[in-house]
Amino acid sequence: MVILFYKRGCLMGKGFGEYLKKLRDERKMSLYDVEREAKISNAYLSQVERGIRNVPSIKILTRLAKAYGVSVDSLTSKAFELDFLPKQSKETFNIPAPDVNFICRGYEKLSEENRKMLKKFLNTLQNEDNNKK
Repeated sequence: MVILFYKRGCLMGKGFGEYLKKLRDERKMSLYDVEREAKISNAYLSQVERGIRNVPSIKILTRLAKAYGVSVDSLTSKAFELDFLPKQSKETFNIPAPDVNFICRGYEKLSEENRKMLKKFLNTLQNEDNNKK
């Protein structure tokens, strides 16, 4: 499993963006409706929905969860499921949502040097797992 992190937000999210659009459509909300409810730019949300922007930070996910009437845990779990796990592992690997929240919040607070060290560490762990198979 390869883990990619970006400067703002935790994970790159085309699949998650499509999920957010589905939530919005199911609620018959426009981008402007969500902008008013969640206090985030409609242009930014449009970019997230199209996978141009990363999965939003926990702060923004909390606002979106409230606007859509879902839990933050359900949004973070879905982001993890859709954009973090390799396709073949989705059924066998499950990480609790609080861990995803912890990882994303912690990553955003790290210096660039520590982010690079974390990526190397995760790659090492992944290689060890791959060698066990």
